[in-house]
Amino acid sequence: MKPENKVTRVILALISIFLLFLPLLVSSCSHPFPYQGSINGNWTGQLTIISRNIPVGGTMSIKIDAKGVVSGSLTSTSGGANPATMNAQVDSNGNLTGTVSLTLNTTTFISNWQGNIKSSGNSLSLQGTWTSQHGSGTFSGTGTSS
Repeated sequence: MKPENKVTRVILALISIFLLFLPLLVSSCSHPFPYQGSINGNWTGQLTIISRNIPVGGTMSIKIDAKGVVSGSLTSTSGGANPATMNAQVDSNGNLTGTVSLTLNTTTFISNWQGNIKSSGNSLSLQGTWTSQHGSGTFSGTGTSS
């Protein structure tokens, strides 16, 4: 066998080995979702019902998974509201969009929540606003990434 043929076979063998391991190299280089973790904070606002302004607010506790799916609960410190559930999504830029269904006395209010999460090291911070047919408000929180 000529020396050129040996070199060609060695090069082809190395390329084959590289191509076999390329998917493993690429998958190990992928970055985790930067906003995955948990956030605790506060929400506040006002609902207007039959020309009456009702201040609302309380605490929130949410978790964000590796795909940006947000789940969590809100409690009211203003009285009369049952715990509410947040269903939302965070995109790759940290933008949160979702809904919260809050029952105040016997009336259920659906609100749209929009905010932005910032990630710095192991820390997460969230700021945003919520709106509904009967009012609006703000929310914010801090937490840790996982």
